[in-house]
Amino acid sequence: MNTIDAIKSRRSMKSFDPNHAFTQDEENELMRLAMLSPTAFNIQNWRFIFVKEQALREQIRDVS
Repeated sequence: MNTIDAIKSRRSMKSFDPNHAFTQDEENELMRLAMLSPTAFNIQNWRFIFVKEQALREQIRDVS
């Protein structure tokens, strides 16, 4: 199952390819789909951050 289909069908992903890089079009589509997700009281107070630097991603992984 690809990521967009998973989001649309609201299924959890158990495995993924850590070497996959999204195209700009895929990132835009993911953002559009993420903004469709429900929020408490429908206030849409979300913030999204794309972390693309591998070193920074590893730092985040270490503290999460």
